[in-house]
Amino acid sequence: MAWPTVGCRRKKSVRPPLPTATKSPSAPEARPLIDPTFLVQIWTETTPPGARIVRLSDGHVHGWTPEIVEIFQSATPVQLRLELDGYLPVTREVSALSDGELKVVLEPIPKGRHSAIKKSKENRAHKNSN
Repeated sequence: MAWPTVGCRRKKSVRPPLPTATKSPSAPEARPLIDPTFLVQIWTETTPPGARIVRLSDGHVHGWTPEIVEIFQSATPVQLRLELDGYLPVTREVSALSDGELKVVLEPIPKGRHSAIKKSKENRAHKNSN
């Protein structure tokens, strides 16, 4: 018995046609076609490497930098959060229309703030255990 396959596919890059000088004034603006089964690839890199890549909409962890993040093509941008112990988390919005890259230099947590963040996490864990 053959099982149906459901999957995603990648399209080959196709260069759009060059614009022509004679354009009808009533012609609608050309918009890129969006295929919700097409995976867009985002090269994600941080300095220093090893940051966790989290999609904010649902908390999905895509991996750790450097990494190629694959998301379904959409007109709506995707927000990614980059997290690494000892560094401030960074949130960036990336386009889901076509392949791209995201390069971020992470900033260390200031010394006074690091202990405050650690204590805050400990307090939340203590409250949740009661």
